[in-house]
Amino acid sequence: MPTLLLLAFATAALWPQPTAPVQATPEPFGAGLFTDTYRGSFTPDGNTLYFFRPVGGNENYRIFSSRRSASGWSAPERVDLGGEFSDLYPSISRDGRRMAFSSYRPIPGGSPGKPNAHIWSVERTDRGWSSPVLVPSVNVPGHYHSWIEIGFDDALYFRRTTPDWTKNESFRARWTGTGYAAPETNADIERWKGWRAGVTIAGGSPGPNASLVFLDVAARNPATGKPASDIWVAEKRGQTWSEPRPLAGGVNSD
Repeated sequence: MPTLLLLAFATAALWPQPTAPVQATPEPFGAGLFTDTYRGSFTPDGNTLYFFRPVGGNENYRIFSSRRSASGWSAPERVDLGGEFSDLYPSISRDGRRMAFSSYRPIPGGSPGKPNAHIWSVERTDRGWSSPVLVPSVNVPGHYHSWIEIGFDDALYFRRTTPDWTKNESFRARWTGTGYAAPETNADIERWKGWRAGVTIAGGSPGPNASLVFLDVAARNPATGKPASDIWVAEKRGQTWSEPRPLAGGVNSD
């Protein structure tokens, strides 16, 4: 990953370009600090960034944070969530009081010899983050839970993959004020799977409101043969969704 803001490898040249592109200008920040960095989430004031990065070994990650001051972004520090477990996909709530994340921590009833990533949460206290608590309403034991995001509506958005990795589905779990309700299929994302031949939509992310979604369009870079993806966008106008199109302005590149 060359910068944190470029969330996916890009292959825009493979796809037809939109006639009315969505304009955006990505700007790198924290030069030299955020190498090997994945899936960041800012606090409401924009001054603290939480993200995860590999620390060695297969599927071995930890969550880190960096703070912004007048002199720039601080060197990333590991976030202590208790125990030596692989923690990934942190997301901060709109009020900054809650963080949801995925973790390989053992769960009640799980297979001890085959850990998998499930969704946990912590609350901010006067002494830092609380001890992680499993979110039972959203997890299916043995499935892989990823792309954890607390959205504009405080709902929990995530992807769930079956143990044999044959099915990947996007979900939304409503915030009740005290916890998360049972998740429902996120139709705003799932509606686009199989939408067009040659366009593989792996999943997506909620926008800043209910009328916008960002889509992860997967491909394989023909020059390197490695997996790659672009960021596309779809907009809801009234009750009708526009067809997805790639973000322009340099977000996607070769």
